[in-house]
Amino acid sequence: MASNLASRPVASSICWRCETRGEIRVRSLHSSPPWELRSPKKSSTNRRQYSTDAPKLNHVVLSGRTLISFDGPDAADFLHNLIPAPVLPLEETSSCIATAFLNAKGRILHDAFVHKPSKENAQQWYLEVGTNSASAIMKHLKKHKLRSKFKLQQLSPDEAAVFYLWPRSSEPADMKDTELHQDPRPKMGRRGYYVGENATQNLRKRFAATNSREEYHWEDYQIHRMLNGHAEGPVEIASEHALPQESNLDFYGGIDFHKGCYLGQELTIRTHHTGVVRKRILPVQLYTDENLIPNDQTRPLYDPTAALPQPPNEANIAKCGAKGRSGRSTGRWLGGYGNIGLALCRLETMTDLSLTAEGSAYDAVNDEFEVSWQEGETSETKNVKVKAFVPPWLRQAIEGSIKARSERSQARRRKDSDEDEEDLD
Repeated sequence: MASNLASRPVASSICWRCETRGEIRVRSLHSSPPWELRSPKKSSTNRRQYSTDAPKLNHVVLSGRTLISFDGPDAADFLHNLIPAPVLPLEETSSCIATAFLNAKGRILHDAFVHKPSKENAQQWYLEVGTNSASAIMKHLKKHKLRSKFKLQQLSPDEAAVFYLWPRSSEPADMKDTELHQDPRPKMGRRGYYVGENATQNLRKRFAATNSREEYHWEDYQIHRMLNGHAEGPVEIASEHALPQESNLDFYGGIDFHKGCYLGQELTIRTHHTGVVRKRILPVQLYTDENLIPNDQTRPLYDPTAALPQPPNEANIAKCGAKGRSGRSTGRWLGGYGNIGLALCRLETMTDLSLTAEGSAYDAVNDEFEVSWQEGETSETKNVKVKAFVPPWLRQAIEGSIKARSERSQARRRKDSDEDEEDLD
């Protein structure tokens, strides 16, 4: 998962988002991806000349994503009865759904995007999945297909290609035969697909023909979604271990708590109504004592030049200097690029969020956390400090869910009180 981006050349330009606000941010990586990194040092001399041409189309062909085709009259029913997200009725279904397949214990097997059929073919559904997970997902689908009437097929890169457009990108010109849907995850752009002969090659040619800047790369997309706090794939969303709420699927519209039965429903509904989700996936930033993160910094800032060790997947996170019971795990590192990544974090320990009346135990000034792991034949212990951030969209969603849970609890108490009074009468 880790990528050595520090060795890549750094090119500066004005951020096309900040340009309209009269601000300047330093950005890097080939054609300057659309996310700000850090403020440049002020200087009255040798001021760099910045380009004022805002990009019309920021795109990337997602070579790490694969399409699975469902073609037939039973495709919609099959998907609706297997995943926790609502697929039926079609009139109320979003064009693109971020969801997951669960096992019988309510744990995530594989995350996926479900693309609604086009108007031309109402029976043709597409499932977008990670390429490395496609074979395992096909086995899972075939096991449950039974006598359902639809054709199931995994499409090769020559048959189908997936692409992504950054937020505020313009509509692609001359992109017939492609489907483009809004990514349902907050702060994300649009994702689409092209199905046809030599799909990947033809899609790249079509993008090259548009009036756009150089195409971005797979890692640019990875960094973009990590900065917004969105996990993908079996590395970040551990198969058969991760819970859908901990992976924030409940805030993407990936779970319907009112629909009928689906695989893994019992534990998912029980957690929603009776439990408190104390851990969630958050964006994090690595740092050292020589390069501290300011207390007033509210989001991770990506720096491709940061020379920091990359923790392995599932590395433990704990409070710095804590021992014994107080030194128990506060989270797990899930993966990252450079100095940023994603981690499964205990909210009341690593952030200022209060989930219950007890409140958060987090001290923003004094509390520090570190990722620790053993490396090499000598099992040398390595560690690097880490700070978790709660994106505004996630903070708002969590606070909304706490309020809704409180209202449900009050409603149950009022109902119980009314029933007790009726029994006394």
